[in-house]
Order: sequence, then structure tokens, then C-alpha cells
Amino acid sequence: MPALAGGRMAVVAGNNVDQNVPSLPNPVNDATDLAASLVRLGFSVRTLTNLKYEDMRRALVEFGEQARGADIALIFFAGHGIQMGGENWLIPVDARVEGGDLRPERAAAVKIASINVTQVLSKMEAEQRVNLVFLDACRDNPFGRSGPAKGLAPIQNAVGTLTAFSTKPGHVALDGDGRNSPFTTALLKHIPTPGLEIGGVMKRVRVDVIKSTKGEQVPFDESSLITDVVLAQ
Repeated sequence: MPALAGGRMAVVAGNNVDQNVPSLPNPVNDATDLAASLVRLGFSVRTLTNLKYEDMRRALVEFGEQARGADIALIFFAGHGIQMGGENWLIPVDARVEGGDLRPERAAAVKIASINVTQVLSKMEAEQRVNLVFLDACRDNPFGRSGPAKGLAPIQNAVGTLTAFSTKPGHVALDGDGRNSPFTTALLKHIPTPGLEIGGVMKRVRVDVIKSTKGEQVPFDESSLITDVVLAQ
């Protein structure tokens, strides 16, 4: 039976202004616009922008507590994200990178100042429910030539989780020239489609992004969902 009614909780975050790495123009727009769309779909949404590490960590901890018992828990993040050691890290606005790059000896310091996606997922997946995670967070390498591998690493989901990336692992997504990134533009277009299962949403998002970026960007998702998830009736 499709997951339609019941508790729907979301935390939506966008970091435009990073104090120590290049700024991005669109993530706050992406977050606020998606938050508005999710509210129309019946989600209780907390919208956060330009977060420092401690605020970001606390918000995710609180979301884990508040989403207990929810039918669907959703996280969306737009901004800088990197992979190190096969794991993905979301960059708060106050993450310090001395000299503007990330050499191996500095990796530990950046990990301490960033949010580990695996840890976030493990907390979400402790609850038996539908978990949806959207990461528009591999837009460029903020650390220059000495930085980590491009893009984000693939994620192994527990049962009941879908993770969606703005582009395929190891590749860099585009921020876009308009109000929103290509990925969020497509997500905003298709997520409100009545009766469309989330897998179908992602297929349509993929088609639009490939078209709008002339094949430079291919959204990617990993799903361990065991029920149809329909966000719009």
C-alpha cells in the first residue's frame, strides 16, 4: 500500500555562504523553494540556511528525535559536499580549510568540522519507516587541486531508504544559472505530480537534468524501499 497519509517530517537545509570555501549562489533558494513544495504535500518542515557546524549538527539530532513515529522522514541538503575515505561529508559555513585546499594531513580537521552523511543515515534508519535523502551537494570541489576525489561516494542503504544525488558518484553537479540548480529545478517540477511514485519522480528528474545540462550531469539514486512511496495524491 502506498505511503500517503500519516506523519511526514522534513528538514531542508541550504548553505550559500561559506566562510572559508567558495560561495554558491543557489542553495538557499533551492532549500526554501523545496520546503514550500513539501509543505504543500503535507510535510512538517524545518528550513535551515547558512548553517554553522554546531547548528547543523543540533538540527539533525533534533530532527531524529522529532521524526520518531513518522511515516516518512525526509532530508534535503544543498551546498558543498565532499567524499573522503569513501564517506560523504556535508560542509557547514564555518568549516575551516587553511590555505584553501585539503591535503591529507588536514583531512582529520575537516572531518571534525563537517557532517558525516553515514552517521546521519544510521540515525534515520534506526526507525522502521520510509527515509528519503536528497543531496544536491556535489557541485564542485571547494578545496582546489589538493582536495579529495570529485563528487560524492555511493551509499549503502538500509531497508526503507532512498538516497538521491544530484549527479552520479565521482562526478560534479552544476549550480545552474537561474534561481535553482538543475537538480532542484527538476525536483520542484516533478515531486508534486499526483500519483507518481518516488522512483518515477527520480526518473523524470534524471531526464530533465540530462537534457538541461546537455548530458553533463546525470542524477543518481539508490533505493532500498519496500513499498510504493507517493508524495502527491
